[in-house]
Amino acid sequence: MQTSISSISETPLEHVDAEKQKSMKNVVAGSLFGTALETYDLYLYGTAAALIFAPLFFPGHDEAVSRLASLASFAISFIARPLGSLVLGHFGDRIGRKKLLYLTLIVMGLSTVGIGLLPTYASVGIWAPIMLCVLRFIQGFAFAGEYSGAVLMLLEHAPRRKRGLYAAINNIGPVFGFIASAGLLLIVSSVLSKEDFYSWGWRIPFVASLVLLIVGVFVRSKVPESPVFLETAAKRSATAAPSESPAIRLFKRYPKQLLLVAGANICHFSTFYLFTVFALSYGQRELGLSNAFVLSVAMVAVCTHLVVVPCAGALADRIGRRTTMLIGFAFTALVAFPFWYLFSMGQFLPMVLGSCLFMTGYGLVYGAVPSFTGEAFGPSARFTGFAMATNVGGIIGGGTAPILGAYLLNHYGSPYAISILTISLAVISATCVYLSAETRDIDIVND
Repeated sequence: MQTSISSISETPLEHVDAEKQKSMKNVVAGSLFGTALETYDLYLYGTAAALIFAPLFFPGHDEAVSRLASLASFAISFIARPLGSLVLGHFGDRIGRKKLLYLTLIVMGLSTVGIGLLPTYASVGIWAPIMLCVLRFIQGFAFAGEYSGAVLMLLEHAPRRKRGLYAAINNIGPVFGFIASAGLLLIVSSVLSKEDFYSWGWRIPFVASLVLLIVGVFVRSKVPESPVFLETAAKRSATAAPSESPAIRLFKRYPKQLLLVAGANICHFSTFYLFTVFALSYGQRELGLSNAFVLSVAMVAVCTHLVVVPCAGALADRIGRRTTMLIGFAFTALVAFPFWYLFSMGQFLPMVLGSCLFMTGYGLVYGAVPSFTGEAFGPSARFTGFAMATNVGGIIGGGTAPILGAYLLNHYGSPYAISILTISLAVISATCVYLSAETRDIDIVND
């Protein structure tokens, strides 16, 4: 009889645990796939801007100016992100994380497909780069909400002691996005002749985003809404007084956190885009390496994130977000000069070694920064705060990185000047983290 009673009493608990596990798996799958798709779109453009778009959309007599214009178009996405952060952040805090993630996924995917269908400068003249820049702006606007929402879904579903790890899992998605975009470009460029590739083959990876979009919408349909958002929304509806908009609440209650967290996000954005955009262009233009060669180096190096990023997230749960990020900034600064020395050798193994070191420093920060950023703000302004801080840091660090890299190289004639830039940004971001509060043990449900 005791056994029977015991088994009956345990069944509901087992059922609840199974439901929680299934729900968490769906959240992880939805965030990972969605982020992989969105970063596929972003990195595809970045790689194309570095290696392909200059002669197609920004032709000119001076090759350096043409390449600089192509890289400048890459930065337009970052310019759009603060606006996207305010608009999409507002609705993410008001109507829910899940609904916003549907919207951003669709807008991002369709804008990428649109880029693949654009006429080039040879066909329509100045209208070609204008349309390209408009679609790139739309990409940035959508991504401002996409990445923020995906991280917050994991952060707000995760067990308290594992928030750092689960938030970091989202940041593995960009590995798959980069490998898929670079890999598909590599395959297409290898199969086709150079003439066919520049004529129509480059469009294939962009149009292929439509297939990924359809799959992504299906995967996201299985994801439940954030429990933290649902609790916050219930409290808001139970209050008779009208509530402040998320943006007003953010600027009134969290101005210090916004500035410090934005500053903390600068260095890792710069590190990543100096490598995945500018270094690829440098390898092709300055070292005379093929697209296939530099893409292969980048794909191997980015795979370090599969190990480093989740380990950094788990470490952030054990020793704190701040300490883990400070270790990452120190490592990034230490390998800034060795990276460019090894990369400039133009040989596969030294380039891979230098790139893996550079990406390890980046990964240590990238694994801890999602929980650090999300926990800095209360739930009623968290989406807006996360999006604003991340994307302001992205503009300063990521949007300008390829342009500054090209300028410093042209001005000083050496990539080592770029190492000074990386070290300077690491110091700035580390200072912002040092001045921030540790958030590992806070309650993220209450404002």
